[in-house]
Amino acid sequence: MSILEIRRHAERMNLRDNQSALSAAGRAMCERIAKDAPRYALVVSSPLPRAKETAERIAGRLDSVEPALLPDLGGAAARMFGEMKTLADWTLLMRTDESARRFAEEQLPAWARIAARVGDKDRVLAVSHGGILDLPAIVVAAKLGTKLSGPSFGYGEGVRVTYAKGAPADIEELRLQ
Repeated sequence: MSILEIRRHAERMNLRDNQSALSAAGRAMCERIAKDAPRYALVVSSPLPRAKETAERIAGRLDSVEPALLPDLGGAAARMFGEMKTLADWTLLMRTDESARRFAEEQLPAWARIAARVGDKDRVLAVSHGGILDLPAIVVAAKLGTKLSGPSFGYGEGVRVTYAKGAPADIEELRLQ
Protein backbone atom coordinates (compact mmCIF):
# COMPACT_ATOMS: atom_id res chain seq x y z
CA MET A 1 0.00 0.00 0.00
CA SER A 2 1.51 3.32 -1.06
CA ILE A 3 0.77 6.49 0.86
CA LEU A 4 0.16 9.87 -0.74
CA GLU A 5 0.59 12.80 1.61
CA ILE A 6 -0.81 15.82 -0.19
CA ARG A 7 -0.38 19.20 1.46
CA ARG A 8 -1.17 22.80 0.70
CA HIS A 9 1.89 24.97 0.15
CA ALA A 10 3.20 27.18 2.95
CA GLU A 11 2.54 30.92 3.17
CA ARG A 12 4.10 33.07 0.46
CA MET A 13 5.56 36.56 0.77
CA ASN A 14 3.28 38.36 -1.66
CA LEU A 15 -0.28 37.13 -2.13
CA ARG A 16 -0.66 39.26 -5.27
CA ASP A 17 2.35 37.68 -6.97
CA ASN A 18 1.80 34.10 -8.17
CA GLN A 19 5.58 33.66 -8.51
CA SER A 20 6.32 34.81 -4.95
CA ALA A 21 8.66 32.80 -2.73
CA LEU A 22 7.70 31.68 0.77
CA SER A 23 7.50 34.16 3.60
CA ALA A 24 9.66 33.81 6.71
CA ALA A 25 6.64 32.30 8.48
CA GLY A 26 6.14 29.87 5.59
CA ARG A 27 9.78 28.76 5.70
CA ALA A 28 9.57 28.29 9.48
CA MET A 29 6.39 26.20 9.08
CA CYS A 30 8.16 23.93 6.59
CA GLU A 31 11.04 23.43 9.02
CA ARG A 32 8.58 22.39 11.76
CA ILE A 33 6.84 19.93 9.44
CA ALA A 34 10.19 18.56 8.22
CA LYS A 35 11.25 17.63 11.77
CA ASP A 36 8.51 14.98 11.97
CA ALA A 37 8.29 14.10 8.27
CA PRO A 38 8.81 10.50 7.22
CA ARG A 39 11.21 9.50 4.46
CA TYR A 40 9.56 10.03 1.09
CA ALA A 41 10.27 7.82 -1.92
CA LEU A 42 8.94 10.56 -4.21
CA VAL A 43 8.50 14.33 -3.78
CA VAL A 44 6.40 16.27 -6.30
CA SER A 45 4.77 19.68 -6.42
CA SER A 46 2.72 21.94 -8.60
CA PRO A 47 4.75 24.17 -10.95
CA LEU A 48 4.35 27.31 -8.82
CA PRO A 49 7.39 28.48 -6.83
CA ARG A 50 5.63 28.41 -3.44
CA ALA A 51 4.71 24.74 -3.92
CA LYS A 52 8.17 23.76 -5.14
CA GLU A 53 9.85 25.57 -2.24
CA THR A 54 7.46 24.00 0.28
CA ALA A 55 8.27 20.50 -1.01
CA GLU A 56 12.01 21.16 -0.99
CA ARG A 57 11.95 22.54 2.54
CA ILE A 58 9.84 19.70 3.97
CA ALA A 59 11.52 16.77 2.20
CA GLY A 60 14.95 18.22 1.45
CA ARG A 61 14.45 17.75 -2.28
CA LEU A 62 12.01 17.96 -5.17
CA ASP A 63 11.98 15.05 -7.60
CA SER A 64 9.57 16.44 -10.17
CA VAL A 65 6.98 19.04 -10.96
CA GLU A 66 3.49 17.64 -11.49
CA PRO A 67 1.29 19.90 -13.67
CA ALA A 68 -1.82 17.94 -12.60
CA LEU A 69 -1.44 19.53 -9.15
CA LEU A 70 -2.18 22.90 -10.77
CA PRO A 71 -4.88 22.21 -13.34
CA ASP A 72 -5.94 24.94 -15.74
CA LEU A 73 -9.21 26.12 -14.23
CA GLY A 74 -9.77 29.05 -16.58
CA GLY A 75 -12.23 31.68 -15.37
CA ALA A 76 -13.98 29.21 -13.07
CA ALA A 77 -11.22 29.45 -10.46
CA ALA A 78 -12.19 32.86 -9.09
CA ARG A 79 -15.81 31.83 -8.75
CA MET A 80 -15.08 28.34 -7.45
CA PHE A 81 -12.33 29.23 -4.97
CA GLY A 82 -13.90 32.28 -3.37
CA GLU A 83 -14.45 32.48 0.36
CA MET A 84 -14.51 28.84 1.34
CA LYS A 85 -13.74 28.92 5.06
CA THR A 86 -14.72 25.35 5.96
CA LEU A 87 -14.75 21.91 4.39
CA ALA A 88 -18.54 22.06 4.72
CA ASP A 89 -18.47 25.13 2.42
CA TRP A 90 -16.56 23.08 -0.19
CA THR A 91 -19.02 20.20 0.21
CA LEU A 92 -21.96 22.55 -0.34
CA LEU A 93 -20.23 24.02 -3.41
CA MET A 94 -19.98 20.54 -4.93
CA ARG A 95 -23.66 19.92 -4.24
CA THR A 96 -24.69 23.15 -5.97
CA ASP A 97 -22.08 23.49 -8.72
CA GLU A 98 -21.55 20.59 -11.10
CA SER A 99 -18.26 22.06 -12.37
CA ALA A 100 -16.82 21.91 -8.84
CA ARG A 101 -17.90 18.28 -8.46
CA ARG A 102 -16.51 17.41 -11.90
CA PHE A 103 -13.22 19.15 -11.06
CA ALA A 104 -12.90 17.13 -7.83
CA GLU A 105 -13.60 13.85 -9.63
CA GLU A 106 -11.08 14.72 -12.37
CA GLN A 107 -8.32 15.20 -9.79
CA LEU A 108 -8.68 11.68 -8.36
CA PRO A 109 -6.92 9.89 -11.27
CA ALA A 110 -4.03 12.35 -10.96
CA TRP A 111 -3.65 11.50 -7.27
CA ALA A 112 -3.77 7.77 -8.06
CA ARG A 113 -1.13 8.16 -10.82
CA ILE A 114 1.20 9.98 -8.43
CA ALA A 115 0.73 7.32 -5.73
CA ALA A 116 1.34 4.56 -8.31
CA ARG A 117 4.80 5.93 -9.09
CA VAL A 118 6.18 4.33 -5.92
CA GLY A 119 6.20 0.82 -4.52
CA ASP A 120 4.08 -0.68 -1.79
CA LYS A 121 4.80 0.80 1.64
CA ASP A 122 6.47 3.85 0.03
CA ARG A 123 5.40 7.41 0.74
CA VAL A 124 4.89 10.34 -1.60
CA LEU A 125 4.85 14.01 -0.66
CA ALA A 126 2.79 16.10 -3.08
CA VAL A 127 2.40 19.86 -2.59
CA SER A 128 -0.60 21.55 -4.16
CA HIS A 129 -2.98 24.42 -3.42
CA GLY A 130 -6.14 25.27 -1.51
CA GLY A 131 -9.29 24.12 -3.25
CA ILE A 132 -7.30 21.90 -5.58
CA LEU A 133 -6.66 19.84 -2.45
CA ASP A 134 -9.90 20.38 -0.51
CA LEU A 135 -12.37 19.28 -3.18
CA PRO A 136 -10.88 15.89 -4.11
CA ALA A 137 -10.10 15.14 -0.46
CA ILE A 138 -13.79 15.51 0.36
CA VAL A 139 -14.73 13.18 -2.51
CA VAL A 140 -12.20 10.53 -1.43
CA ALA A 141 -13.46 10.71 2.15
CA ALA A 142 -17.07 10.36 1.04
CA LYS A 143 -16.26 7.33 -1.12
CA LEU A 144 -14.57 5.75 1.90
CA GLY A 145 -17.45 6.58 4.23
CA THR A 146 -15.28 9.02 6.19
CA LYS A 147 -16.22 12.60 6.94
CA LEU A 148 -13.70 15.41 6.84
CA SER A 149 -14.66 18.46 8.88
CA GLY A 150 -13.36 21.71 10.22
CA PRO A 151 -11.78 24.64 8.46
CA SER A 152 -10.51 24.48 4.89
CA PHE A 153 -6.97 23.14 4.75
CA GLY A 154 -4.59 25.89 5.74
CA TYR A 155 -0.97 26.37 4.85
CA GLY A 156 0.99 23.14 5.28
CA GLU A 157 -2.14 21.09 5.97
CA GLY A 158 -3.73 18.37 3.88
CA VAL A 159 -4.52 14.69 3.83
CA ARG A 160 -2.76 11.34 3.87
CA VAL A 161 -4.35 8.85 1.47
CA THR A 162 -3.40 5.19 1.62
CA TYR A 163 -3.77 3.36 -1.69
CA ALA A 164 -4.34 -0.37 -2.11
CA LYS A 165 -4.44 -1.86 -5.60
CA GLY A 166 -4.54 1.63 -7.11
CA ALA A 167 -7.57 2.85 -5.16
CA PRO A 168 -7.90 4.90 -1.98
CA ALA A 169 -8.29 2.63 1.05
CA ASP A 170 -7.96 5.18 3.86
CA ILE A 171 -7.76 8.93 4.36
CA GLU A 172 -6.75 11.03 7.32
CA GLU A 173 -6.45 14.75 7.87
CA LEU A 174 -3.06 16.36 8.39
CA ARG A 175 -3.63 19.38 10.60
CA LEU A 176 -1.01 21.62 12.17
CA GLN A 177 -1.21 22.49 15.82
